[in-house]
Amino acid sequence: MTNSIEHYRGRWPDPDVPADEPTWSYYEVDVVADVVVRTVDVFADDRIERDSIALEERKGDRCPSLVENPFMETVRSVPLDPITPDEFEEVWQQGKDTPFWFPDGFPKTAQL
Repeated sequence: MTNSIEHYRGRWPDPDVPADEPTWSYYEVDVVADVVVRTVDVFADDRIERDSIALEERKGDRCPSLVENPFMETVRSVPLDPITPDEFEEVWQQGKDTPFWFPDGFPKTAQL
């Protein structure tokens, strides 16, 4: 059986990174399903935020992927570097859980 999980990292595309954007983003991708399973964002202020489908779904929300568009299409159009699983895991371990889609465990559309 072939491993369908691949890992990538990419740097913010411009030399000047806005303060609220990560300098580096890391992705764990199931390439067969074209699903981003886990992400890590590293900011210039040394903050490291991580997210996963498991974090997003912890209170019953459905999160099929951490990105809206097909990720493998993005890899072809944006310069992302393949990295090893160990490289991804090292930065993942340094991160703080920071769910994006459902930070409070509820879909944003359901909040009043």
